[in-house]
Amino acid sequence: MAIEFIRVQRNIQVGPNPGLKYLAVIKRGKKVQMEDIYKDITDLSSLSRGDIKNTIDNFMLVVGKYFKDGRSVDMEEFGEFQVNLRSKAMDSLEEVTSKTIKTPSISFRMGKELKRIMEETPKVLGSLEAKGYQP
Repeated sequence: MAIEFIRVQRNIQVGPNPGLKYLAVIKRGKKVQMEDIYKDITDLSSLSRGDIKNTIDNFMLVVGKYFKDGRSVDMEEFGEFQVNLRSKAMDSLEEVTSKTIKTPSISFRMGKELKRIMEETPKVLGSLEAKGYQP
């Protein structure tokens, strides 16, 4: 397995050397669906698909409960999920209310083991002949 990238030209407007620059961006593959995850984990374990689905569903419920409390979830070597809030800047302290908060989001920071796996994954130049990519 490898991560495919393509080379693109972008107009960089920040930093010490703005202007037209070239950079690598990921060539995204087909999105993985939950059914694929259930099947792949079932193939690796002695558990049934129903057991895997039940475990993942319960995991999402429990983690969602922690997120609703504003708590981070540390999954050790996999990484950490953290709740973030963006809010509208107001002129006075009194104007800051729950209504000034934009939609909360969840960020993910890779753990050491996942970071190592990603660093060791080969990166290869992908073809631009795929549907949807413009040269």
